[in-house]
Amino acid sequence: AISTTVQGKTIYAYKLTSGASKPQSLYYQSLAHAREWVAGSSNLYALSAILDDIVEKKHTAAELFNLYFVPIVNIDGYDISWTRGKRLQRKNANEVDLNRNWPARFDHPKEDKVSSSPRFPGPGALSEPETKGIDNWLKTKSSELAGWVDVHSYAGKILYPNGDTEELIGNDDDQNFKVLGDNVASAAGRKYNGQTAGSLTVAIGAFDDYIYRTYQKPVLTIEVAGSKFVVPTWTIRTRGQEIYRALTQFAKEI
Repeated sequence: AISTTVQGKTIYAYKLTSGASKPQSLYYQSLAHAREWVAGSSNLYALSAILDDIVEKKHTAAELFNLYFVPIVNIDGYDISWTRGKRLQRKNANEVDLNRNWPARFDHPKEDKVSSSPRFPGPGALSEPETKGIDNWLKTKSSELAGWVDVHSYAGKILYPNGDTEELIGNDDDQNFKVLGDNVASAAGRKYNGQTAGSLTVAIGAFDDYIYRTYQKPVLTIEVAGSKFVVPTWTIRTRGQEIYRALTQFAKEI
């Protein structure tokens, strides 16, 4: 258990490692936005595929790192998205966008602070139990965490900082992130390409910007390929295979 939701549900991280616990860890989360079901299924597919590889004695990222998988960040919103007429629910039970609630230029004056906005960031940074709890847990693991990935849908993008401005970081990490993004995109498949998050859409309060500025280590947002939030069932396995390859490549790059 790493956090709780507005409605008191428990958010779990599943630790996967091959053999003894490792000195470094990677963190893979998904479903911060409730309607992005395929992001969660793809993250779970990656977890199960790595387990299969371990059983079959294939080399995996779990030989190098402890892998923490958080399949569902926004459990309340996900439950809401199963109710009639709410399939496209994005926010949590407080109607806050959990990927706008992190302390990354949160007080930018241009951000829409109207509660009815689909991207309402909340009354303050880390105002929500989901983000606050995850932040506290990540801090307890700060010495071991070497990289983070936040899985979303849909765009077919491997995104990296900055996301809250179109400006580049301004140091060697710009090139480092470009190489990382391009290599992960290449592993994921032809439907993916890498770019800065801000070149797709400028957004304050995102997980990836906050993590990078806090820990100064690699973090990506992966937008699962597709053209809509509700996807055909036959695509679930394909998208899962893409994210499995992407997360595996991410571990190789760290």
